[in-house]
Amino acid sequence: MPQHRIRPTFSIPLAHGADEAMEIIRERLTGTNFQECTRSKGRCADFFVDEIERKAWSPHLSIQLEPKEGGSLLRGRFGPHPELWTLFMFLYTAVGFLATMGLMLGFVQWQSDMAPWGFWGMAVGIPGLGALYAISATGQKLSSHQMQELKDRIDELVVGLEA
Repeated sequence: MPQHRIRPTFSIPLAHGADEAMEIIRERLTGTNFQECTRSKGRCADFFVDEIERKAWSPHLSIQLEPKEGGSLLRGRFGPHPELWTLFMFLYTAVGFLATMGLMLGFVQWQSDMAPWGFWGMAVGIPGLGALYAISATGQKLSSHQMQELKDRIDELVVGLEA
């Protein structure tokens, strides 16, 4: 069973330069049935799941082409939609801050012979971080078929461009 990664990544070495490869990919996108679910600018492109099939846990694939000696490197990263990713990062930060501050406050209270009620922040924060991670893993499992579809789109677009 593959290990859960919060934002899975992959890379594909290409024989063409970054700008040239991106132009070829844009040309190949024209006329495809997923052209409407793609945005690109410069050496970057974002691929989305069709609006009809999109759920809260549906992935978004971001690719970037980088120059490399003898060609270029396509780097892809899966993640939730940017709005959902921002929410998760806010929640991770808030819950992590709660756990850290609870630990520090509780320790200071304990060292000062006060009632260490600050440890409750840690007692709530650590399971909260675990819950957020579990939600992330569940969303990724629910969207694994959509992630594969997005990866297949990229594989279809770079056929013959690989180094």
